[in-house]
Amino acid sequence: MTDKRVGIITFHHSYNCGSMLQAFALQSVIEQLGYEAEIIDFSNAGQKQLYSVTQPNNSIKNILKNIILFPYKARIKKNFDSFEEFKNTEFHLSPESYSRMKQLTDSRYFSVVTGSDQVWNITIEDGDDAYYLPWVKKARKVAYAPSFGAKNVMKYADNPEKYKTYLSDFKALSIREENGKRWIKDLVGKDVPVLLDPTLLLDASAYDRIADKSLNLPDKYIFFYSPSYQKDIVHLVECVSKKYHLPVIAFNTKTFYVKGMQRTGFKLPESENPRSYLTLIKNATLIMTTSFHGTVFSTIFRKRVWVIKNGGMFGDDDRVKTLIKELGIEDRLIPIEYKEYFNYMKMVDYSYYNKELPILQNMAIQYLKDSLDTTNEE
Repeated sequence: MTDKRVGIITFHHSYNCGSMLQAFALQSVIEQLGYEAEIIDFSNAGQKQLYSVTQPNNSIKNILKNIILFPYKARIKKNFDSFEEFKNTEFHLSPESYSRMKQLTDSRYFSVVTGSDQVWNITIEDGDDAYYLPWVKKARKVAYAPSFGAKNVMKYADNPEKYKTYLSDFKALSIREENGKRWIKDLVGKDVPVLLDPTLLLDASAYDRIADKSLNLPDKYIFFYSPSYQKDIVHLVECVSKKYHLPVIAFNTKTFYVKGMQRTGFKLPESENPRSYLTLIKNATLIMTTSFHGTVFSTIFRKRVWVIKNGGMFGDDDRVKTLIKELGIEDRLIPIEYKEYFNYMKMVDYSYYNKELPILQNMAIQYLKDSLDTTNEE
């Protein structure tokens, strides 16, 4: 163990651009503060299955998915290989890889940081108690802007007291959303800060350096980033595309083909990984998204973006709502229904964003400084 090495445990091994880029950003910021950042190479069985090319043939639904995806297996595998390339090139990984919490040790670190992303969502396939750090015995425990993914552990956990014990043992606690702040207060009686997702702590130039400069793109296009391809949202994007005569580039090859999206005329990029994702956002004429990180990166590159209200946003899921409120772009949240006379090419007013973002960044970075500074020990 060194007094400068910080372990980070997060969803770095998800073949998901937001997950990987938030891990990259947190690693970068901790290194900028003068520490040696090391991402703990932990990926449980659920995560490995979630991001596999095919699913087990253990249900009719999975069998049908595998049949649909069979002609595209090589393309999906190529995309996943490029996510691996990003992971192995851009992350400073621990010497060992782990798949179960009992394998983990804090012996290399003076501090372990969990977060950001939905690492405290106990309902998802790749959720794991490892992200609550019960395995950390000597190193200080720091939570940087983790998300419960809109799932209150007091409601969804079989044993909420277990999570109360876990959270009570942290040296420094923070959260990413307002709901999470309330839930932690209810659970352990602590007022914790709501901090920016780590992706927002770096500027566009940091991402431009790792973007794919070789993508062959149209001069003008809509980038449609929506992990689930909900039918009425797809219809909205089709209408906007037709209105402005703009082609649509989508993402998430597996879901694209499972949902039969090729019938829309939307195109996929030649390759999918965090590098191409950044380039697609940077060069888009218009971005339409349902995604938290799709929203984040659109603002980082100061793009024309619309966030389409859907699903959990009508309930407890305040991930996007917290974000756009913090950044003063609440008017960019639009309903699913297409409106013929609405100006979908209206520019974003980033004046409040440009003023407020540095304040929020300073607050977040100060939190990390204070949390990691051993001279502040009692």
